[in-house]
Amino acid sequence: MQALLALAGRGRAWALLAATLAPLSAGCTSVSSSDDGDGVRPEASCAYVVEYDSRRYLGREETDVPVGKSLGGATRAACDDTPGDGDDGEGPALMTAFAVRGVDPRVAIAVAEDTDEYRLVVADTVKELPPELAKVTDRP
Repeated sequence: MQALLALAGRGRAWALLAATLAPLSAGCTSVSSSDDGDGVRPEASCAYVVEYDSRRYLGREETDVPVGKSLGGATRAACDDTPGDGDDGEGPALMTAFAVRGVDPRVAIAVAEDTDEYRLVVADTVKELPPELAKVTDRP
């Protein structure tokens, strides 16, 4: 009888461990793109996520965007898409946010990746690119 109780206790421990680890495994899952292929959402295993002015922005491929004035500091989220591989992944990165000419910063901004390269990031609330942003990206 004691053996059965010991096994039952282990079952609960495994269930508790699984319940604890499940939310952690969602941290670096894919963010799938929308069905219409507009590319608003990235497809990387660790999404390129930037936080600026209490908003989350998702990275796009465009790096040749017309930038305006500097908006201040932004933070790219940390990423470890292969936990347990002995590599700690990338830590959070501080960067500068810039306005995209003709686009409301609540919709999209650019972030400086290198001295002369700016990556477009779109607010995670945007489901379809507005016309002023479609002009910048050459996509509808």
